Formats: sequence, C-alpha cells, structure tokens
Amino acid sequence: MSVSRLEFRSKVLDMDQQVLIILPDKGEMAPAEPPIPKDGWPVLYLLHGTSHDFSHWMRYTSIERYATDRKIAVIMPSAQLSGYADMVYGEAFFSYLTEELPELLRRIYKISTKREDTFVAGASMGGYGAAKIGLTYPDRYAAIGALSNGNHAYIRPIGFHARNSMEEFSSSVADDRHLLCWGIGKEGDPRGSDEDLYTLAQEALSSGDPVPAIFHTCGSFDRNLAMAQHMRDYFRSIPGDPFHYTYFEEPFGEHTWDYWDRWIRTFLSWLPVHLPSSNLPL
Repeated sequence: MSVSRLEFRSKVLDMDQQVLIILPDKGEMAPAEPPIPKDGWPVLYLLHGTSHDFSHWMRYTSIERYATDRKIAVIMPSAQLSGYADMVYGEAFFSYLTEELPELLRRIYKISTKREDTFVAGASMGGYGAAKIGLTYPDRYAAIGALSNGNHAYIRPIGFHARNSMEEFSSSVADDRHLLCWGIGKEGDPRGSDEDLYTLAQEALSSGDPVPAIFHTCGSFDRNLAMAQHMRDYFRSIPGDPFHYTYFEEPFGEHTWDYWDRWIRTFLSWLPVHLPSSNLPL
C-alpha cells in the first residue's frame, strides 16, 4: 500500500492545499503486486467533519488497511468549516472538491474516471458534504456514504440532541454555517435550496439519470440522531427505493472516531467495487 501527500496551489481557492492519497498497491501480507485495473483504481473521496482536516481519517482510523483490502484508492482533502459549500463569506470549496481536485488527481494518479468506480463518503459535516456532492452530481458518483449526519439544511428546525454542555455549545455552529457558508441570517431558511439534500434528491430523480446508492448510519447516542432519523424517514418514503437506501442505527453509538472506524470499514465492504478483496487479515 502507498500513501502520498500532495501539496499544491489551488486556483479555485487561491491558497495552498494538502491532500492525502492512498493507493492500493502491494500490501504487507499480499504475495504479489496487484495489477492496476485497465481503467485505473476505483476511488473514494473521503471527507472530514467539523473542526477536522485532511489528516484525521489517517490519524484516527485504519482506512489505509481497509482500502488496501478492497483495492480502492482513497482521496482525503480538507474543506475547513465550509459546510462543503461555495461559501458566500469564504472560499469556493464545493467547486474545488468537485471540479478542480478530481481533474488534478486524474492527471497524476491512475484512478478511474468511470461513474461506477467513483464514490464519496464522510463523517458528520463530511457525511452531509458527501451526500450533497453525490446528489448534485449523480452522473459522477455511484454511491454515497453518510456517517453520523442528517440534512444540515434542517439543523435549526430539528436541532441537536446534546448530551452535555459542550455539545450544547456546538449547536451555535449552525447559525455560523447558515450565514458564512450560505449567506442566510437567523430569519433565513435553506430548505428548498441547493443546500437541501431532499431538494437535490428530487432534482436527481427528475433528471432521469441513474442515481447513487446511499449508505447511512448513526449511533443512538449521537447528537445528530434526530437529523439522521429525519433523513432516514425521507429516503425511506420515496416510492420504489431508487437510491437503494441502506440505514443502520447502532445502539449506544456516539459521535466518535471509534464509531467511524467501524462503519467506514462496513461501508467499504458494502460498496459495489467489482474487484476481489486481497484477503488480508483485518
């Protein structure tokens, strides 16, 4: 397995950026170097949550080991506190992540450009960002992994189920995100806009094109549980289950890296990657 760190100047953001890339070459226990697929490695764009950065998935989970077993490249960028938006008062992170970064990476690394080989996932804010990206561009992504999140356009009406005073304080992030990312003040409402996952889902269905499968999970002790259940109920209500929506709610699961380490491994096993695993001992 190979891990590289790419540092470059983003033209879209007009700032230096760092990205971690896992390539699933020969693993420690593998008998031989796996052949690179003809169209390049299947690829997962893996997004961080609030207050995290490009390094956290590598630092706090075994994503390198899991990706090598599944023979999938993993791209881990940073998006600061952007809410994965082209911020009204900030930088255009959505355009950077969906346009500039994939184009750059495909020039440098042997990763697939095919929709059926391209996936996006994340935890917390990153889970919302993954769903937003995948639903905005259903023609580019075959599957979405949404861990410990709901539809952030509904943060105000639904709110957090805080379990302590520190989590109650974190709810103030909602108002900051509405204003800085979306330009919406306390009286504004992002529901029905392009920041609303349900609106994006309906637009994706109306296009008549294939839509991505959705894998969604949240712990029963997670502060985002109410939002996650709201999102669950919405997607389960769509006739015919066009998103092949899969939801797991883990009893006593919390908003932690232990939780995301378990469930990113499950998500990778669930993915429709058309390559055999390396049978590495996990």
